[in-house]
Amino acid sequence: MKLNYEIIASGSKGNCVVIENIMIDCGVSFNRIKEQLYNVDYLLLTHIHSDHINVSTLKKIKKLFPNILMIGNYEVANYVDIDIIANSGYHVKNVPIDFLPFECVHDVLTYGYMWTMKKKRIIYATDTNNLNNVPNDEKFDYFFIESNYDEDKIKLAQAKKGYDPKMSAIRHLSTQKAKAFYYLRRKNKQSKLIELHKSERFY
Repeated sequence: MKLNYEIIASGSKGNCVVIENIMIDCGVSFNRIKEQLYNVDYLLLTHIHSDHINVSTLKKIKKLFPNILMIGNYEVANYVDIDIIANSGYHVKNVPIDFLPFECVHDVLTYGYMWTMKKKRIIYATDTNNLNNVPNDEKFDYFFIESNYDEDKIKLAQAKKGYDPKMSAIRHLSTQKAKAFYYLRRKNKQSKLIELHKSERFY
């Protein structure tokens, strides 16, 4: 069975993805996701950056959709009010879906998540420069992973006005690494790669 999903936003201006009844991050305005929230049961939060958690949006979700279960790491829990604190490498307890968080490599504590639904194994990971913490025995049907920049394009990039795109790229996964991970870890040729957080300049 195919999964239903929607990429509402994915990039430095905001991040929010809906996969079936699961929303990952809410770094956009409340009005932008209000209609989708009626069908959401879980909100997975990856990390505290404002393009992934819009605090105003989160508070409105908490108030108007109190049955949505919010899950995140301990740094997220210190930043906003959530329901469950997840721990990297340990299955989230007392929820019907078996979420397994793993640590990504970023400049703040960031989690990716793995789970199974409709007999499909799913991985979600963005804002990381590698996927080394994903268990080696895992194969996936759906890859929602960062594919931020082309390595050849970023080599030619020049720093301007105090911003060095090469330094920024260190915190993110290149499209070459994303595709290599996909080919090595897909279950079969029907496995689907959904590239996230693509740079407007360097993809």
